[in-house]
Amino acid sequence: MKKSAIVAGMICFVISVSVAAPGVQGTAGQQEREKALASLVEAERAFSRTSDEKGIREAFLAWLAPDAIVFRPMPVEGRPVYESMDPASPAHLIWEPEVAEIAASGELGYTSGPYRLSPQRGAEPTRFGHYVSVWKKQPDGAWRVFLDIGVQHDRPETPAIPGKVDTPAANKNAEALSPERLRDEDRAFGPRAGSIIAEAGAKGMRKALSEFATDDVRIYRPGKLPSVGRSRIKEQVPASVGRPSDGPQSQGRIHTGLAWSGDLAYSYGTFDLWTTKTTAETTSFLHIWRKDASGRWKICLDIQIPVPAETEKTG
Repeated sequence: MKKSAIVAGMICFVISVSVAAPGVQGTAGQQEREKALASLVEAERAFSRTSDEKGIREAFLAWLAPDAIVFRPMPVEGRPVYESMDPASPAHLIWEPEVAEIAASGELGYTSGPYRLSPQRGAEPTRFGHYVSVWKKQPDGAWRVFLDIGVQHDRPETPAIPGKVDTPAANKNAEALSPERLRDEDRAFGPRAGSIIAEAGAKGMRKALSEFATDDVRIYRPGKLPSVGRSRIKEQVPASVGRPSDGPQSQGRIHTGLAWSGDLAYSYGTFDLWTTKTTAETTSFLHIWRKDASGRWKICLDIQIPVPAETEKTG
């Protein structure tokens, strides 16, 4: 991950940018994109089947990318987390995708949906939530999870519809960018990814998200079912939520990455939400960005999870 520094409003961020080397020539046809999207959904379902059949540890070690990041709740290297997990753990975890989106170039995408955790196979689930996973194609063409994060919430009153997967922006049309154009897009996207935090510091998180969000934005917060739509941001984000602020303790690290086609991107990291002048809560976040028809980057998925103070101290 290449590093560069930017100043976004009153807040100084170090932006770490991951840009994949172009490997797609020209514009993939709609049929190829649909095939790539279907392969992404099938990879997610195969991931869950592996967990069902072989256990959590083996599933994640099989499907995480070598450089994967998972949120615990801070973003950390993923594979060591599961390598240290007890192989004999009877915990049983399964999930199902309910939304999937892929870049026009076909090598970057994300999935999200409900999960259920039981103390052991065949037992009633004791934990429910929603996951979000960012997937990247590896050099051998296989999909692997690069980012994995989630929120816990109560048992849903209405179960998810098995097999139904929403596919936002499935018909978008974009080309794989040349290395020069991809570098230019990288330079433009980095400041954009940081500016949402600066805007939240100036105007509040709710208003900033409303300004940066797509109409179909998905918002995830612990303890609540995800909401879909910009008009429902207020259901997830109270007006009284803390604001990022300037100062050494507010400096965060943001990592970003773009699809080869420059139409889908992600940013993740941590920032401090200040509830008073002397009290702050560290927050981990993942933003998934989609370029709209006017060429403007907008957030199509926002997930934020608080980091307990003791977790932050121990890493």
